[in-house]
Amino acid sequence: MLLYELDGPDPLLAKIITVSDQLKSLVDKGSAKDWTLDQLLAYFQKYDVSLDKKDLYSMIKKPPLKDVITNIQGDKVIFKGAEEPVAPDQDTNQEVVKSMADKAMK
Repeated sequence: MLLYELDGPDPLLAKIITVSDQLKSLVDKGSAKDWTLDQLLAYFQKYDVSLDKKDLYSMIKKPPLKDVITNIQGDKVIFKGAEEPVAPDQDTNQEVVKSMADKAMK
């Protein structure tokens, strides 16, 4: 984060940028895992940033939260780098179907 980002007419924006940067640090360290939406809202509230669920849904589509949060699925927050891996069964099924299709083409 650059200092000129904090120098703006809106102090709330500066707080959001700062809290988002701190959250990114927690995610990078692995300290922020399996957070619920309520935990995320409480985290922002701890730093005097009052948000509701609707605000968060729109904020994760734009920087700075776009760089930290991938998605919110139900009540679960998915952070960047912590996306759930594809189940091995799905990969295996796709390989079997592809193999069958190749044999049918011959």
